[in-house]
Amino acid sequence: MIKIEVFMVRRRRSRLWISRLIILMLLILAGAVVFLVWDNYFRDKGKVASEPEQAEEFEVAGEVVNEEDGVLEEEKVEKKPVVQYDGEDPNGSDEITGVITYAGVSGDNLVIRLNIDQFLDSGECMLLLSTAGNVVYSNTVSVIDAAATSSCDGFNVPMSLLEDGYYNIMVEVESGAKKGKINGEVNL
Repeated sequence: MIKIEVFMVRRRRSRLWISRLIILMLLILAGAVVFLVWDNYFRDKGKVASEPEQAEEFEVAGEVVNEEDGVLEEEKVEKKPVVQYDGEDPNGSDEITGVITYAGVSGDNLVIRLNIDQFLDSGECMLLLSTAGNVVYSNTVSVIDAAATSSCDGFNVPMSLLEDGYYNIMVEVESGAKKGKINGEVNL
């Protein structure tokens, strides 16, 4: 019986040794991964701070600076002309064009928004809302300028003035000598 007990004690020790070895290997692997991530993260930052000075050229607003001599040399840079690829220039036309981007009910109002294809720095937009050939609502707002296009300030028509049905939307836009009409429809 003594031989069996010694054998069982040795077997427990060998299993304990294997589990400790596996844990040690996992710790070493985790440490290596942390080191690689840490090194990779700070490697680029360390290079910038500790790079030796070399003679390099940098372009600064049309001038070339040579760090070795400290001499400024002018470099002429030609600007390429901007080419328009998508059709004709809408700003060259005397007719104002655009599109109604939204016409729908929001809360207690019929909301109408539109975008004008041309850049206009001032002007007026007049809304005519009609049904069955009769104008039921009209309002005038200002033109709002944006970077390359324009829009109208927006129309909020109280629903209490309208009945359910089909309405034609016509917005007349005028800015200086330019005029145009933008049409749409909405069904309430």
